[in-house]
Amino acid sequence: MIIYDLLTAREIDVLRLIVQGKSNRQIAGEFYISERTVESHVASILSKLLLKSRTQAAVYALRFGLVSI
Repeated sequence: MIIYDLLTAREIDVLRLIVQGKSNRQIAGEFYISERTVESHVASILSKLLLKSRTQAAVYALRFGLVSI
């Protein structure tokens, strides 16, 4: 299974901003959504990728080419 198949387009967008070091508040402002919605996206990303932190998600995304800097 390809990792892109696991994540939605919005989750990949959120992951891209996590890699850039953006906070939930900054991500929410970028997409005009609530911080709670961002938290839900982050939780979903971590769950789908079997990770425990935003830092792990950023490293994973870079290591496996999901996003670039």
